Amino acid sequence: MSSSDPLLQLVAALLVLLIPLGLLVLDAGSMRARAASAAVAVVFGIVSSAAVDAVLSSPGDLAARVLDASFAGAIAGAVALLAARRFGPVGAAVFASLWSVLVFQPVFAATVGSVPSLVQIVFGAVDFSAVLATHVAASASMIAATLLPAVRRRPAPAEARVSLSRAMVSAAVVGIGATAWMVGAERVLSLATGRTLANALVGLVLGAAMWWLIERIAGRPFSPWGLTMGVVVAWGAIGLGVPFLAPTALGATAVIATAAGAAIVVRAPAGAVLERRVSIGIIVAVAVGGIVLALLADGFGMAATGSTALVAGQLGAVIAIAVGAFGTGLLCAGAALVAIVIAERRSTPVEQQASQVNNAEE
Repeated sequence: MSSSDPLLQLVAALLVLLIPLGLLVLDAGSMRARAASAAVAVVFGIVSSAAVDAVLSSPGDLAARVLDASFAGAIAGAVALLAARRFGPVGAAVFASLWSVLVFQPVFAATVGSVPSLVQIVFGAVDFSAVLATHVAASASMIAATLLPAVRRRPAPAEARVSLSRAMVSAAVVGIGATAWMVGAERVLSLATGRTLANALVGLVLGAAMWWLIERIAGRPFSPWGLTMGVVVAWGAIGLGVPFLAPTALGATAVIATAAGAAIVVRAPAGAVLERRVSIGIIVAVAVGGIVLALLADGFGMAATGSTALVAGQLGAVIAIAVGAFGTGLLCAGAALVAIVIAERRSTPVEQQASQVNNAEE
């Protein structure tokens, strides 16, 4: 390793914490309760990651452990922000905290915990930046959560109310955090680092542009929040193999996969549950991105080897992770509902009234 590797990972560790902050910016109303639930989830994500890394990682690889912990906390915080729209702040904190321990950590360890990774050994699949954990597992668990009763006392805020300036800031902040992780996930500065950085930046910008284009094709008015969603979906699409994509492959992956995910969300009926359609769109984008990667990746794609085995491996990994995370997500959501009931029973009538007012204002 070069002497600059720890610095690379520590800088990335700071920047990945921007991910939940960028998503929080999308909230056009009160952010205090949602920020509190995200903060709790971030702490649980960091602690759970530190505990797992203490067992599985070498004692001297402190910088890598800090990066993994920061990233785990950032993803747990992002899940809490999404879950808060359905479960409120208390339920979201419980759901995301349990999810970070029971779902994220096992899947993350299966994708980046060893070389070759468990996912590669079992499925022959590639997942360079653990999007099977950050996107597929998170989305599948959120789908499970939408099947249980919601406790929010107000509908989710209309996407159209998000201002363009707020959405641009959100997309940029999330994009910086995602790029930092994709670069830091390499652990070392190498000849591939520049390509990873360039691919990440270009791919995320293409994703935001594709979301806007799909909205136009569908005849929908431009929704600023789609800028951030395009970045998130493109991250899932290219993150499987970002260092292995030549310019043509990168463009195909970002454009085709993001378009597929965006179409699921944009063309869904108006009454469809927002969290569910976004989650399905993300899983579709990762699956399509995996197919394009299997076809066009430098050196090991079908274009180079003539073999279609990687296509089956990528799809198999997505399906297996989604099924497992869905089942565990039901447990996390059930625990969140129990926590909500307990919290409401312990609160005084005055606190309950204040909680109702806060939920109505958010």
